[in-house]
Amino acid sequence: MQHYFIGVKLPFELSQQLVHSRDSWQLEQTHKKLPPAEDLHITLVYLGAVESGKLNSLMEALDDIDSLKTMIVTLSGVSTFGNPATPRVIYAAIEEQPKLIELQSAVLEKCLDLSLPVDSKKFVPHITLAKKWRGQQEHFSKDMHIASNKFTVKEFSLYSINPGVIPSYQAIHTITLKD
Repeated sequence: MQHYFIGVKLPFELSQQLVHSRDSWQLEQTHKKLPPAEDLHITLVYLGAVESGKLNSLMEALDDIDSLKTMIVTLSGVSTFGNPATPRVIYAAIEEQPKLIELQSAVLEKCLDLSLPVDSKKFVPHITLAKKWRGQQEHFSKDMHIASNKFTVKEFSLYSINPGVIPSYQAIHTITLKD
């Protein structure tokens, strides 16, 4: 069964800058998955497997989110999930942005209304740069920095996940935010 998520795609130039920074840290030695620039995004809601019959209802529900406006999102550094000595995820952190939290809440509410299988973890806005610790080193210690950067979020999309293909994430429905 096809898997899905709802997210915000990054401007490609910013994605390329992030990948360039990440590649200079040589994380391929410590992590199994380093997403290509085309796949960098902010996940609003991870859905996993969704019955095809519910997709049209989801798209219609997402189209009904009409009170939300474009927003500026600011990157605020690099952080990790999991044990800092063996981090399972390394990510670009995002400064607190109330409009982004509001967007995520609205999307989550629509998914819950449709009884979709949503990830129950607390929303931490981030951009995954590396994941899946290789376990070949005893302790992780890298000096990782990214340039402070801002970008405008003008839309969000429902994505299908296509493993083994680059890009792995394909937008199948996009919702434009108001100016």
